[in-house]
Formats: sequence, C-alpha cells, structure tokens
Amino acid sequence: MKRALVLSGGGSKGAFEVGAIANLVSKKKLDFQLFTGTSVGALNAAFLGQARNFKELQELVKELTAIWLGIKGNRCIYRSGLFGNLWRFFRHGALYNPSGLQDLISRKIDPERLFHPRTVVKVTVVSFETGNLLCADSRKPAFHQDYLLYVLASASMPFFFPAVPIAGQHWYDGGLRDLTPLATAIKENPDEIVVITTFPLSPNLEATLPPARPGNALQAILRTVEILLSEIAVNDLQLAQAINKAWWRYPGKRPIPIQIIAPTKPLSGHALSFDPVQIRENLKAGYEAAEEPRFLAMNRYPDFSNTTAPNL
Repeated sequence: MKRALVLSGGGSKGAFEVGAIANLVSKKKLDFQLFTGTSVGALNAAFLGQARNFKELQELVKELTAIWLGIKGNRCIYRSGLFGNLWRFFRHGALYNPSGLQDLISRKIDPERLFHPRTVVKVTVVSFETGNLLCADSRKPAFHQDYLLYVLASASMPFFFPAVPIAGQHWYDGGLRDLTPLATAIKENPDEIVVITTFPLSPNLEATLPPARPGNALQAILRTVEILLSEIAVNDLQLAQAINKAWWRYPGKRPIPIQIIAPTKPLSGHALSFDPVQIRENLKAGYEAAEEPRFLAMNRYPDFSNTTAPNL
C-alpha cells in the first residue's frame, strides 16, 4: 500500500504531529512512503523521510520524539533579545535568528538518506520575489544541493525569521500559500492519506481557534498569523473533500481515503513558544488524538437526496 503523510504548519505545536505519528507508526504499525509538509511539518517530514525501510521509520519516530523532548526553551530554536531583535529586524527584516533550528537540520538530516528512492519528501516554500509556491521534491536532482535550505526556508515565518536565499531568490514559509499540502499528496495518487493538523476542526471542517485578548504588537501579529494560516489550511481540507466527492464524474478515478488527526481542543502555547512543559503536553495530545482519526466524506456516486425537483 502506498500511504502518504501530510503535515501542516504550526511552529512549536509540531510536537502534536510527532505524538500522533508515534501512535500511527509504533502502535498501529502504519508505514509511509510519501511525506509532504509545510513549515514545522516540513521539518518533521524531512526527518522521517530518511527512512529506508519500516524498521528505520520506527527508529526515526523514536529519535524525533526524543529531539522534541530535548528542547528546553526558545534558545534551542532561535536567538532573541531586545537590542539584537531590533538590529536584526532593520538589517535582515526579521526579529529572530534561527541558529538553533539551522543546527538541528544540519546535524539530524542526512541528505544521502533523504534522497533514497524508498521514500519521497515534498516540502513547500514561497518566493519573496514572485510570491510563487514551490514544492521541493526529493526525487528531483535539481533540488538536491540545496534541499536542507529549502527545509529551513519552509519553516521561516516572515517577520520572525529571515528569508533563505537559494538559487537567486529568497524563500519563506510555504504556509503563506499552502499550510496543509494536500494537493501535492493527491497528485501522487496514493492509496491512503493521513493528514495531521495542529488546530481543532469543527464537524464542517472549519478551524476552531482559542479565544484571545488584545495585547502587545507581537501578540497581535501572532494572532493574525494564526487566523490567516488556519483559514488557508481548512480551505485545503474542504477542497480535498469536494474532490473526493466528485471523483465519480471522472472515468477510472477513485476517491482516496483521507484520515484527519486534529486536536480536540486548542493546543498549549503559541507557535513560537518552545516551552518544554507545553511540548510534552502537545506530544501527549497528538498521541491520544491519533486513537480516533476522522475521515473525509466521500461519495462513490452523486447524492441527489437533498435535490428539489425543478418546476416544469
């Protein structure tokens, strides 16, 4: 069976994804051959994409869990500080320096293993110059030299982290255009897709955001990003459901079973808060959420049950 794993963005809430993956791989023994991700989802996807067989995938899941549990605070991911922040913002257009994140990527992801033909990894980035969305596909040699830079770029949230220069352009977080890269997974025609989001969903596939109060400018920006990105993600899920319901129109096509694993309530902390207590809570929440995934509705044939007869 060809199974795809789709991982959304969410910053520190990516710990939820890892908890869910631990359940899927270690407990339910699900194997994956295709990994697509955006932002923190790209980081998790690229790490797991190093697996050359199911046993290695199980080992990598344990290692990824340990990496997340080893994060002791924001400084493990990025450097900040009032005066340094201001200098970086005016010089490089970003508040923080993701030095810890760069170090993790270089130490923990081996390109030689990542490009093994057993698995496919696809991460999304957006060009600052053109605004175009690009999917960096691990099968394509043109991306190999700079692939780890594309992974870093996919997690580079504008304003907070600097754009990553690659091949004459500057690249940002793919979540600006495609927070839950379902379309790129569907193009691979898998037998099954598992999607993990980092925010709760209503029965109508609408994002359920936690309540918030007005605060300082940074809090306002983080809240705005949360609202915008959740809307982008639910649009992807709603489109995927519509496509699955419409497959009957196309000869030879079939609906793809899509499981969705989402939090039952808003996760702890905000996207840039790498508090170890919150990480542990979100890992646990992900593991528990994977026990009962949701399935996108699929129609094998059109449903006319709610259609009214025309006036003739």
